[in-house]
Amino acid sequence: MKKEHFTMRDAEMIGRAIGIDWKKSKFDVREFWVGIHVELEHGRRDPVTNVTNDDPIMTGKIALAHLNEFPGYYKRLKKMKKEAEKAYKKR
Repeated sequence: MKKEHFTMRDAEMIGRAIGIDWKKSKFDVREFWVGIHVELEHGRRDPVTNVTNDDPIMTGKIALAHLNEFPGYYKRLKKMKKEAEKAYKKR
């Protein structure tokens, strides 16, 4: 099942498939859902960096690795990207 978009239900199921216990997790399904969409950058959209081929389990594992390290990883990433865009516009 290769996908380029995931529903919240998809995210919940992918998370369960890779061992996330949603009742004990330090992040919620929505944060994971955001993560799997961000991590599609490692899929078919760029052949040079394609390592997942949009496989939901592999994509989910990348998101999980980041969220295990920092539960607010994708919130921070969004903020950092906005700051970077601002900085590069000033150049």
